Amino acid sequence: MKTIAFYSYKGGVGRTLALVNIANRLAEFGKKVCIMDFDLEAPGLNHKYKRQIDTEIKQGLVDYIYEFAVNDVLLPSIQDYSVEINTNEKQKNITFIPAGDSEHGAYWKKLSHISWWNLFYEEKSEGIPFFLDLKEKIKKEINPDYLLIDNRTGITETSALTLSLLADSIVLLAVNNEENICGTQRIIEAITKKENNLLGMDRDIHFALTRIPFQNTPEGRSREYEIKNLVERKIEEAFKKSDKKLKSFNVIHSDREIELFEKAQMNFEYLSLFNSLTGDDFSPEGKNKFDTIKRAEGLLRKAYDSLENLSPELLKYLDEIEKIAPDLPDSYFLHGWYYNRQKEYKKAVESFTKGIELGDILGRCLFFRSESNYMLRNYSKAVDDLNDYINKKHTEYRIDALMNLIVVKEGLDVDRKELILETSLLIEKYPYHAKLYNVRSCLYNQEKHYESALEDIYKAIDLDPQEGVYYATLAEIKFCKEDKLEFYRNFDEALRNGYDIERILFDDDVKNIYKQVLTDSEFIRILNKYDKVYFIELMQKKL
Repeated sequence: MKTIAFYSYKGGVGRTLALVNIANRLAEFGKKVCIMDFDLEAPGLNHKYKRQIDTEIKQGLVDYIYEFAVNDVLLPSIQDYSVEINTNEKQKNITFIPAGDSEHGAYWKKLSHISWWNLFYEEKSEGIPFFLDLKEKIKKEINPDYLLIDNRTGITETSALTLSLLADSIVLLAVNNEENICGTQRIIEAITKKENNLLGMDRDIHFALTRIPFQNTPEGRSREYEIKNLVERKIEEAFKKSDKKLKSFNVIHSDREIELFEKAQMNFEYLSLFNSLTGDDFSPEGKNKFDTIKRAEGLLRKAYDSLENLSPELLKYLDEIEKIAPDLPDSYFLHGWYYNRQKEYKKAVESFTKGIELGDILGRCLFFRSESNYMLRNYSKAVDDLNDYINKKHTEYRIDALMNLIVVKEGLDVDRKELILETSLLIEKYPYHAKLYNVRSCLYNQEKHYESALEDIYKAIDLDPQEGVYYATLAEIKFCKEDKLEFYRNFDEALRNGYDIERILFDDDVKNIYKQVLTDSEFIRILNKYDKVYFIELMQKKL
């Protein structure tokens, strides 16, 4: 069992996310992993894995330590204080030892009663053998290939414990400012002193400079190179008083993909750190697999960069990824996203389905497949997808899924009064969600409750005045009230704010409104204004 401790002098440097990414990648390579949250004052690992933990966390490390430190009881097993994590739909090969149930006061009461001084510094203290016994229990009961420990920030008893007593390797992370770098230097000087090496172990020390912005210009890349060299020299200076050397220096940039999708998943930025930590642990076949995945995820980064504008290069990157790494779920998610945006909904469904089969833990493929099925008028399948998605824990688009379920039910001819009631209940829970008001406005409009429809759509516009679809809804209400002047004014505003006019083709009630103005000169003028005159031909084919 190889034990790696992740430490940062200050918070906010991405330490926990780095640990999660390394753990996930090890699991993907078939390694059995145990992760332990030793940041007892601010536990965070449970939040990173909230979508993948099926059981409620009721106890953890604090409870285990409390029994020994306060009640003088050495518990026989640590496995009772752990939970399993689903890294994908097919396997559970990460075991998580949480800090405990930090949502309840009992956790903090127990933590406050643990005296670290008594554990380690009073005469005949037994803290060191206790934690060595804990490590041995993990090795025997869980039997992981790797134990990864998320450490507390600052210079504390618990950080000293994990760095000097439990760890075989140490990952130090810092952002580029004086406080972080100087604090990291002090930690290096402390852990490399022979008198602080309680077990006389030869530990590898790795460093990661994090939160570095991506640079797209030669000048920017040159400046980044200068920063990297300067920080590397400062870190290496901290080793001068010892016979140790820095094992590896890594750079982890700010990641737009993580910010966009809130992903706790391995991405290209962590591959160099992963390689530094595990480079000697894999067979030649494993190293070849790593090199292949490194190449695939380099292409995946390019694919994400091409996604926003649907660059022609996107499909080329995705096709190449699927040739060299056919089991990478993200590739199929992006393929489905691309086809969905291009309105090739059958292809989108196929790609999302493949992503689901490969382990769509976050449910993104499931959520967007429901949208594609809706656009194909496969309403029953869309309902099934949405219900499956909603039943997942801690889903990212939960409110949207609940809202979409109402829209899809309308396609199944569910009574509109019932749907209005369901939407009203959601609005009570989420009163600032503009899309919900738009949904109820459309339902009211179809029921000819025009004043209620207007009240809702004005609320949606007030909450989000730059969303084109709300002006389209307002235009349609005005048309039903026989106010063509306001219809055209708001239709113009909808297109000005980016309304996807082709969505009209997939809603029969809305389509019936627009077919009545298809040959109006004012309608054609507005279409010409926004280069949308092709829409007339599309409508004529549907009629």
